[in-house]
Amino acid sequence: MCLEDSRWDQAEAGLKRLIASFFDLNEIRVSSVAELERALDGLSHADWKGMRIRAVLRHVFEGTYAFEFEKLRRMTLEQAIKALKKIQELSPFVRDFVLHEILGNHVVYLDESMLTAARWLGLVPAGADIAEASEYLKSGVRKSEVSEFCNLLKCLATDVRYADHLAEPLDGEYDMADALDRLAELQLPRKKSVKPVAEAVKPERSEKSSEKPEKAEKPAVKKSVAAKPASGKSATAASAGKPAARPAAPVARDKGRESAKVAEKTGNSARKTATDRSGGAAVKGTGTPGKPASGKSSGSKNRR
Repeated sequence: MCLEDSRWDQAEAGLKRLIASFFDLNEIRVSSVAELERALDGLSHADWKGMRIRAVLRHVFEGTYAFEFEKLRRMTLEQAIKALKKIQELSPFVRDFVLHEILGNHVVYLDESMLTAARWLGLVPAGADIAEASEYLKSGVRKSEVSEFCNLLKCLATDVRYADHLAEPLDGEYDMADALDRLAELQLPRKKSVKPVAEAVKPERSEKSSEKPEKAEKPAVKKSVAAKPASGKSATAASAGKPAARPAAPVARDKGRESAKVAEKTGNSARKTATDRSGGAAVKGTGTPGKPASGKSSGSKNRR
């Protein structure tokens, strides 16, 4: 369980820390997952491995009241598989590892990291799961070579130099004929991915820059919207014209009064000139001032 998805040295160091952190296996069986996780610190998925270790210890202890599982060696392959399947927390890697390394059966054991490496090299189909890949490799790997093959594949899968490259998605379908070429490609120095990323970003920036004129349409909309206040101003100006018309009336009245005064003055001057020409004066008590005296009165005055 410590070896799954981890290197051999990491698995051995984690197992030693686990045994040293507790008094015996029974204390591990009754410990919490958090305590087991701290003891297995440094391994991948330490919490998951601690839970499965505790589950196996409980399963074995409840069946035999001891921490030994030697009865598996006396079972046939079918009986051993049934006995291991009763432990629900066992993964396919642990089950196949026990069947091959302990019971000596012809089984290729794979974990997730080993399956990823096998897919990348083209050793198994790209869509195969662990069970299908194990059965697929079983026909091409001899029983005596399973341990060596699995160990080498695990070393490749857990190598930190190739972990990122192996995790990349496949760009096509590969088979066993491409395994050597793919392995040689994996060992070549990888090119720095800074330039391609920068080049890939440039078109996106250009697209964004090309989108700027489209975004510039918003001010145009604002201008059209801003035209509304202009119409409002004209409306206010038009409405402001109404009070401006009020002072026009008194001005016209003043002008009318002035013109009336001028007319009176001109009328008076005309009357004076008329009286001067007639040589007479206005008759007092006639009721209409400014009228010249009649001819009779003037004649009587002249006679007198």
